[in-house]
Amino acid sequence: MALATRHQQPVVDTTPVDITSNLPTLQFESALSEEEKQLHYLRKRGHCLTVTSCAQSTFLVSILNEARQLKKSLRSPNKRSKRLLNDPSLRDPLKIGIIGCGRLGSQLAHCFITFGNIDPDDIKISTRRPETLEYLLNKGVDCFHDNAKLVSSTHIVFLCVLPSQVPAIADEVKPHISQTLFIYSFASSLPAKKLSQLFGTPNIIRPEYSWDDENQNIPWDFTINVNSALEKKDIVAVTCPLRREHCVMTTSHKTAELMIFVFVNMCTHLNCTKYDALELLHIVLFNNIPECQLEVNDFIRKSADKDEIFPPFDLIKVLDSNTAVLKRLNQYEPLYEALVDKYNHVFEDYLKQKLYNEMYKS
Repeated sequence: MALATRHQQPVVDTTPVDITSNLPTLQFESALSEEEKQLHYLRKRGHCLTVTSCAQSTFLVSILNEARQLKKSLRSPNKRSKRLLNDPSLRDPLKIGIIGCGRLGSQLAHCFITFGNIDPDDIKISTRRPETLEYLLNKGVDCFHDNAKLVSSTHIVFLCVLPSQVPAIADEVKPHISQTLFIYSFASSLPAKKLSQLFGTPNIIRPEYSWDDENQNIPWDFTINVNSALEKKDIVAVTCPLRREHCVMTTSHKTAELMIFVFVNMCTHLNCTKYDALELLHIVLFNNIPECQLEVNDFIRKSADKDEIFPPFDLIKVLDSNTAVLKRLNQYEPLYEALVDKYNHVFEDYLKQKLYNEMYKS
């Protein structure tokens, strides 16, 4: 009865209240000139870009981390999964680095911890003023100012700096970049090929976003923070890189394809065979659906099928190619729907856990 009563209790709306909503003279827009008001849509676009960037990055680190844990558990089939996650000696976590911790960098760290099921101890941040990150330091995030140290001790690095700062950072860290490190850049003015040249690696992830002026009037709530935005299913849905419907901002489907190749490359770095890599891919990303599964020949030619493991895929070439992987995603609805469903579940799992905690907290 007590549990039933709790379920029947109304959910408390914790959405922040805009106290200026009925006071036009106190609102941000009241101080704008008519010319400035014509650019007001940029505020919505900027917020949408931040939320989308955080959501897609969180999805990527979540699936990569899950794959590493799953592979580790397969190595120890007699270990219970709960013990595997709690025993540091049995874990093989994804090590994440963030260079630059301004607004975007700090939001990324929060999202990785909140939604990505990432342990704070597995996140490193290199920034000029690490002492200002008190909240993250208290969480257990390793904050310091040493870019070379960061790239030497992580599996994936997120560049959250100004485009003008990238060349100097590249010169600093280039000698310390391993062949297994992935670099995820938000410097929109620097194309992937240029980043590859600067850092001396083809393992570059740079999402491609586009805007259509016709979509300026599509509703988007830019008054809430990123974490609150990602607690809303409708907002999460529009950030999916495979989304087909129109939104304030569109992500190229190549971004989703690139994430799949990053996943396979990481499995290769972990010495997985081609077939083990595909098995992990189907379990983690596609819920192991039997219909239209991706095959070895979708990634490599038959002439290379004799090799035990996949070759490391050049992510720059993937961006420039029409691969069979993306064709399969777009042609076979079960694959498409499974990947979209996985994307949404990364964030829904947090909401379920949050609801559970609220129901049973003392």
